[in-house]
Amino acid sequence: MPKNTTQLNTKKSFLNWLHTYRTKLALSMFVILIPIMLIVIGYVSPYIQSTRVSFDSELTDESTYVRNFIALDELEDITLYVDWLTLTKPTENVDGNLEGGSLSFRITYDVKNNKDINDVTVTAVLQPLYTNIRNITSPRVIFPYGTTSSQSIFTVVHNVSYPLNPMLFVNINDPILYLKITYNEVLIDQVNPVQVTEYIRVPLSDLNPDKVN
Repeated sequence: MPKNTTQLNTKKSFLNWLHTYRTKLALSMFVILIPIMLIVIGYVSPYIQSTRVSFDSELTDESTYVRNFIALDELEDITLYVDWLTLTKPTENVDGNLEGGSLSFRITYDVKNNKDINDVTVTAVLQPLYTNIRNITSPRVIFPYGTTSSQSIFTVVHNVSYPLNPMLFVNINDPILYLKITYNEVLIDQVNPVQVTEYIRVPLSDLNPDKVN
């Protein structure tokens, strides 16, 4: 039998097989793919939700959220120093709730390139991935690096016990520290200072606390 005839018969047989079992094939694909899609959505959606951050003091329907953050070394006008001072682990009270937990940071800055910058203000948020937990500080003007002042120390109440397992196969060892930085820059060619706002993401896996309580 010629080779071309054999290939043609094989192709016809395969097409006939597909036609005969098309319903079973479609059902099998549905049974396999739908659970996989649901699992992916179930993990991706909480992750995405937990990476958007609001710096509003209270969450409302009108609250705004930030998704785009930069690293500390990407700041152009200032160098920001974040020192993790203390980690106070929460304890369980008589009602079974965690209390007394907090993280303290010293946040200071240096101005780059002799720029005229003032009123550097920081708001800090702690937020673990895959959760809706959010702890926020009030905004505060910080001092330059080397200045000794409690004004530059941020203590964030955080009653969460780590490692945290918000979902199956998900293990979170630390929250993420998010910072909103605002400052005024005086420019020679402008009468009024320009207000600059930056949003910083600081993974605490890159830091270690000086003291653990």
